[in-house]
Parts: sequence; structure tokens; C-alpha cells
Amino acid sequence: MLGKRVLILVDNLRMGGIQRLALDQLFMLSDLEIPAEIHSRQLKATTDNPNFLSLETTRNAERKLSICSMPESRTFQFLYLIRLYRSRDFTDVINLSLGGTVLLQIAKIFSLRRPTIHTIVEQLPTLSAPTQRYKRFIYSCFSDRLYGYSQAVVWDWNFRLDHNPLSRFLFRKRPTVHRNGVYLERLPMRKIDHSVQSGPNRLVFVGRNVGWKNPELVLDLLRSDPDKALSALIVVPIIDESYVDSLTTEFGTRVEFIVGKRVEDVAFRSGDIHVYPVDYGPSAKFTESVSINCLEMACLGIPSLVTQYGTDTWPELVELGLLVEVDWNNRESIQSSLLQAMKFQASEAIVSRAREVISIRRNVSELLSI
Repeated sequence: MLGKRVLILVDNLRMGGIQRLALDQLFMLSDLEIPAEIHSRQLKATTDNPNFLSLETTRNAERKLSICSMPESRTFQFLYLIRLYRSRDFTDVINLSLGGTVLLQIAKIFSLRRPTIHTIVEQLPTLSAPTQRYKRFIYSCFSDRLYGYSQAVVWDWNFRLDHNPLSRFLFRKRPTVHRNGVYLERLPMRKIDHSVQSGPNRLVFVGRNVGWKNPELVLDLLRSDPDKALSALIVVPIIDESYVDSLTTEFGTRVEFIVGKRVEDVAFRSGDIHVYPVDYGPSAKFTESVSINCLEMACLGIPSLVTQYGTDTWPELVELGLLVEVDWNNRESIQSSLLQAMKFQASEAIVSRAREVISIRRNVSELLSI
């Protein structure tokens, strides 16, 4: 299409939001018949962890998609990119590896090729240590176009630059918002019969079991539910067996675990409520509480309870009732939002509209101007 050829650069293909986005972009470009390929910088980080490279084997083979690993040495990666630029003549690079931006730009010079490097920042500066944060600011200067995946990323990025005179002078490149998306064919519309519900409402947590994602809050909600009107489904890439044993001892069958599976392989049901209670700590000035998993749930008509003040990027999903903001430190707010989510029923029109907004096709089309 329009003579486009696209390189997608990502650090690794572990199970995570950035990696899911990269693959969904590749699937969409394949549907659009635009030549594209993924190159990852960390083979060991991929193969030593639960990863999409193994989970997506069938789809990748059916479509004959090009997914390659680069050598781990930065010197060899630089030489690798020069050869890649010269042999493929890419028009665009979708860069999801901020640390790879310098290599991408310098390799352009030595290869005598001129692809446009579109760098997408997929992490709030708040979540980086100060030294790493300044490295990221420096790396961003080597991008042709810089984007943040959410309004919160852009606000946080600009706030930190503007409140430091030296940073404000040195780092002139500022990101604009470019929203994530989901490859809808992974998650076909499911007709859930909302008139039938088996068992209690189920709180669903999807993602890595890390502190700032606050999975413990889901368990606290079960503990504060004396009538046992709630159960929980924990979907994670990996989990310690002793942790599972302790929770099973405490909650019995009220807690289910699904480990190392794609979201599309999980059987969701009527009454499910996705919970994404991110907490960046008291010093965080901005919150992004809409993950790729929240978007995936919305594509299925499942509402997400998310941390308040973190939905500015997706006002349409708030209006549709698929995102419900919660003050997790306020018991009344939690109960009110839970009740709202329990009563919510996603009509076919609501789900269709959500899918239209979330589609990865919009993400790719806007990024590459096609």
C-alpha cells in the first residue's frame, strides 16, 4: 500500500502490553498488505520468560510473518540495522524501544537511507529512576517523531522537562498523544447472555504481578466481602506456586488462576468485572490507568474499574460505561463503582462502538498516514 515498508523495533517479546501492541500492529499491517517485520533486541529476555513468540506460533506461521531477533551487543545491533536498512529500504520505523532510538538514527546516516522513525513512549517517566529518566529524555532526541501512548505520559513528560531549567533548554522534543489499539480479530465479539449468571460476580485481574499494578487490592476486596458475593480470576504470565498455595488456603475456590495464556484464550463470562487498580505512589502527579488489557476487556463488553484521574486518553470508553473511575482509598467510592459495574450490561451497539474506537487499524493508519 502506497509503497510503505515498515520495521517495528521492540526490546523483547515477553508477555506485556508493549509486546502485545507490536504484534497487533504487525498483524494489522499484514491485513493491509503492507510489508512489515518485527526485530527484537533481547532474545534472552524473550526466551527466558513466558513470551508471545511461543504463544503466537500458529498465527505467525499461517501469515508467514517476519519476526527476528537481533544480536545482543549494541555494536552488532548497529551493524545489523545498517544492513537491514540497506536491504529492505524501509519507509517507516515504529520504534517501541526508546533505548534503541540512538542506534536507529545513527544507522540511518551510515546506511544512506531515510526511513521516518516514529518513537512511542510506553511508560510514564514517573516509573523510571531519575538516571534512567534522563537517559530516556536523551534517547528521545534521536527520534524523528515522538509520541506518548496516553495523555498522562505527555503531561508527565512535559511537566518534568518544564520544571527543570536545564532539561527545558536541552530537550526540545515533546511527545504528542498517539493512542494504543487492539487487533480485533484476536477478540471476536462474543454474545454473552446477561440474563444468566453462574455464581458471584468475578473480579478479573490481568497482567504482571508487580507492586504498582496493585493486584493485592483485588484480594483485599475479597477479604472485605463477608457475604462472599465476589470471586476473583487472576490471569498472569508467571506466578510463584507457594503464593498460589497460600491464596488457595485462604480463599478456596473463590480465587482462580490462569497462568501463561493469552487474553483471547481465557473464558470470560457474564458478571465479570476487570479491575486495574494502578498505584504509582504518593509522589506521582499523573496516572495512566487504561492498559492494553482494559482495551481488550472493552472489546468484549467487560467493564474495567480503574484508578481515578487516569482515563483522559479514552473519554469515549468512559461515556460508554466501559471504564469506571475509582478512588481506591475510599471505601464508599469502591462500593459505588462496584455496584455500577455489576449493573452494567454492554449492548451490541456499545461493544461495536468501543471496538471501532479501539481498533489497531486506527492506530496504524494515523501513525503512518495511510
